[in-house]
Amino acid sequence: MNGTLPSRSNDSSSTITKYEKSSCLFCNDWFDSQTFTEHLIHCGQVLEQCPNTCKVFLPRLRMRAHLKECPHAKHLSSSVENLDEMAEQRIQALENDINTLRTVLNEEIRQRLHLITDLGNVRKQNQLQDEMSHSVQESLKHLQNRLNEENTQRCYEVEQCQQDFRYCHDIVQTLKTELQHEIDDLEKHINRVSLEAARHQNLLNDNILQLEDTVLAHERNNRDKFIELENYLQTFNDDIKSTLQINADYNAKYATLGLEIKSMKHIVCETEERCDKLEALFTEIDRNLHHTMQLVADMENYLSTQQRLTSIVNTRGHLIWHIKDLSKKLDESKKYDTILHSAMFSNKPYGYALRLDIYLNGKGNWKGRNMLACLNVLAGEYDALLTWPCRLQANVLIRDQRYASQSESDDYIKLVNVRYSIKESDKVFVELYHVTRI
Repeated sequence: MNGTLPSRSNDSSSTITKYEKSSCLFCNDWFDSQTFTEHLIHCGQVLEQCPNTCKVFLPRLRMRAHLKECPHAKHLSSSVENLDEMAEQRIQALENDINTLRTVLNEEIRQRLHLITDLGNVRKQNQLQDEMSHSVQESLKHLQNRLNEENTQRCYEVEQCQQDFRYCHDIVQTLKTELQHEIDDLEKHINRVSLEAARHQNLLNDNILQLEDTVLAHERNNRDKFIELENYLQTFNDDIKSTLQINADYNAKYATLGLEIKSMKHIVCETEERCDKLEALFTEIDRNLHHTMQLVADMENYLSTQQRLTSIVNTRGHLIWHIKDLSKKLDESKKYDTILHSAMFSNKPYGYALRLDIYLNGKGNWKGRNMLACLNVLAGEYDALLTWPCRLQANVLIRDQRYASQSESDDYIKLVNVRYSIKESDKVFVELYHVTRI
């Protein structure tokens, strides 16, 4: 018996059948599709005809025993060859039959699959049609309900419109009646106004006639006054001409006097310019003279300084400097940029030679705004023994002169440090700037 072992997989749309094994028609054993053909070649239960032409069909396992007992054994050698050929022919025929059966089965399975697929599609279409029918019915029901509601609403609105129309008709009738009464009243009022207008027109005509008579009388009076005015203007014109003749002489004299005044102004302007130039020259000469005197004083101070270098008395580093005539010296500083020099002193015995310079009117960016104090380190006798560059600190104290008591005075103290120091050719310049608001 030849058969198959099917395996099925079910889903919502189709059923698929797969044939994995086949049974042998002779021994009834099950084999895979790959080993089935090989089994048919070696299967011992396959019926074969005796090659000795004895017309006997035996299983392949018994064929050799039969050949030994077969009466036609004399043809054994040739029979074996015939047997092999017949076996191959039978095997080939069996393979063809099996392939044909498989083809038929596969075609049947394919058709069944197509039918199952078509059936699933038909079911889906029927389901969709049912859903659409149900949806259409629901929509129709909903639409019918909406139509009923709309019909009810329209009927209600029609009734309301009829009531509104009746109400408006009543109002229109009432307004028409009131308007007719008002029109009648207006016609009466127009008639009264027409009568009043006719009466006023008559009065206006009378007034116009009276006004024309009055205007004619005024015109006659104005004509007489105009003639008198023309005579007066003629007389006044003659007087003006005589006056202008007199003024012409005065104008000539005034023009001559104006020329003389202009020439005098020109002379005065030239004189003022010369005075300004002389004043500027005098100021410059005065400034140069003062600078020269300052240089002479500086040279004298320098000479005296050189003489006193070896005999500095103040070696405590404490200098008290009382500046006399501060207002006068401040004015000179504003005018000539003068510098005040203090006496020389030292910060300690055998120390740096120091001097305090003051710019009362300031210097550079502070000029005219602040007082500038400058601490100078000069070339001294003991510079070779000192540390360079020098680093010093100094307290500059400006004493308040307004009060006699020190407790009441408002003194100003500022700590300053050395900013830089340079030593060249035994000459040292160290500047400490202390700026104080003037």
